[in-house]
Amino acid sequence: MLKNDLIRGAAAAANYTGLDQGTIYRLCQQDEIPYVRLGHRLFFRKSELDQTFAGAFQRGGPSKTGSQSSINGRVA
Repeated sequence: MLKNDLIRGAAAAANYTGLDQGTIYRLCQQDEIPYVRLGHRLFFRKSELDQTFAGAFQRGGPSKTGSQSSINGRVA
């Protein structure tokens, strides 16, 4: 289940969401979208991105609630 929900890398997240890769990095930096950083790689869950952007369309911007997931803690 998690394997089908996992997006590896900002480029893949950009492709999934239709956003520019730079926008994905900016939204992560501003804690506007949920992600996990492991080393130098970002990971995303499709279900969390779907939920975040569904809420953004309803409110007019990305949600700040639950903006970051963590497996072993965030490495900045």
